[in-house]
Amino acid sequence: MRKDRILDHVILTLGAAAMAGPVLMLVWQLVAGATWDELASLFAALWSGDIFANLQPARAMLINSLILAIGIAAVKTVISLLAAYALLAFRVPGRDLIFGAILLSLFYPIESRILPTFAVVDTLGLLNSYAGMILPVVASGLGTLLFRLHLGKVPQELFDAARLDGAGPLRCLVDIVLPLSMPMVLALFLILFVLGWNQYVWPIMVTTTSLEHDTLVRGMTAVNVNSRAGLMLVLMAMLPPVLLLLALQRWLLRGLQTGMH
Repeated sequence: MRKDRILDHVILTLGAAAMAGPVLMLVWQLVAGATWDELASLFAALWSGDIFANLQPARAMLINSLILAIGIAAVKTVISLLAAYALLAFRVPGRDLIFGAILLSLFYPIESRILPTFAVVDTLGLLNSYAGMILPVVASGLGTLLFRLHLGKVPQELFDAARLDGAGPLRCLVDIVLPLSMPMVLALFLILFVLGWNQYVWPIMVTTTSLEHDTLVRGMTAVNVNSRAGLMLVLMAMLPPVLLLLALQRWLLRGLQTGMH
């Protein structure tokens, strides 16, 4: 028994080292041979934009990245929850076909339909805007699938009792569905936030003539990643998802356990 526990700890330690190794190497390359004053001056130059020639300051790119990631995660989560609830709460003709059509978005990511999507965004006049960066990528078959599986496990008696008390669909959504789904909502929001934060191709396509919408992920491609400035920009781009994960890890585990059981 003791040997099994030691083996488990060894495996977990090696796994943690393998996952944290690239990040630790990045930090080591950044601080190796540099003083704290040099690093502080470099961060100030990045933050103010003095080090960039044709890019926004790092603080502006950070704000753009947050708007993009939060917008995608929030809209995707809300739409997924409402779609799953509507498919279960209302007897819509052909709802299984509708659900299948929603799941098709899993097989057609934005990269596979980027040209027609760009044409539609151009027609709607949404180029070089936050709406153009966010709205075309908010369809989430994955979120709808997870919420439908989760809501399908809610006892139907709860909804029947609420209807007997005169509660309508909106009241059932607020009083029953949302409280029971909050761990799943936060877990899905975290996952979608990371996916939105790492968006690269689409933001470049839709903001080709606007430097005001540069994100940190895009900014990293405009500097030498092997330079100390590039390494610090990479580290800045890694921090928000990590901090959000640390803040919501309890909810993430609860949401995943809710979805599996």
